[in-house]
Amino acid sequence: MPVCACPHCKTQLWVQDNQLNVAQGFVMCSKCEGLFQAKNHVRDTPENMRPGQLPNAVTDVKLVHNLGPQVRTRKVISKNEIADLLDNFIPAGKSEPAPVKAKAAAGFNWTMASLVALTVLIMQLFYLILLQ
Repeated sequence: MPVCACPHCKTQLWVQDNQLNVAQGFVMCSKCEGLFQAKNHVRDTPENMRPGQLPNAVTDVKLVHNLGPQVRTRKVISKNEIADLLDNFIPAGKSEPAPVKAKAAAGFNWTMASLVALTVLIMQLFYLILLQ
């Protein structure tokens, strides 16, 4: 597992090999929550380090893919820039809800008609059972 240094807070993080290939190599620092490209900040692993001594980097694949077009040209993004991007980010699949239509005051009450029809059917069933 390679060691990666956060460019924002200089914290050293363990980065899994699959994180370097997922989400274009972007990871989030678990200490300062800064987003950066791990491939550009890989360091040599110190010989006396154990995996439990350093925090793990975090990869949020969906978030990175949604923000990808806005951050591809930058190597390092500050925490404030990430917050601004997230505040102004509107998912493509979601739109504003449509206004609620007012209920029609003079409409046929289908609930009452269904209950009456169900009652008649139940009465017919009992009538057939009693005839046998």
